[in-house]
Amino acid sequence: MLSMSACSMFEAAAPPVAAVPPPPPPALPPPRPEPATPNQVYTELYRWFASAGYQPFQVMALAEHAQAESGFRPCAAGPAGLRYTFQWGGTRLHRLHEFAHTPGCPPLAAQLAFADKELRNEPKYECFWRASTEGAAYAALRRGFGGGSC
Repeated sequence: MLSMSACSMFEAAAPPVAAVPPPPPPALPPPRPEPATPNQVYTELYRWFASAGYQPFQVMALAEHAQAESGFRPCAAGPAGLRYTFQWGGTRLHRLHEFAHTPGCPPLAAQLAFADKELRNEPKYECFWRASTEGAAYAALRRGFGGGSC
């Protein structure tokens, strides 16, 4: 005991340190508000397709097509049962509803994702991918989205 310091005689054994839980994960960003005006829809459409790797002229052709089809109104109802941003109808409209898991107007992001899926997976859009100008890409969209092909 003589070799112990005076301080150590008064030190009690430290209680075990409890494990500190990890901090909670950062909160997810709030969902993007659904675009409400044609300008907001145009902006979101441009942002979405540009971030998905489309060339600027392709994005502009898609925007021009959306303007012609729906006036940038995601829930537009046109003639002959055509619906939404790109005026889907028939089997394509049914597939859009299945893809978006809704019988009504899908959120714009779901519509854009579905359009992307169609463009990337349907052979009739091959001419859209071969186009090198906005005009050629727009013409390909008008033929392809209209049920035609290259």
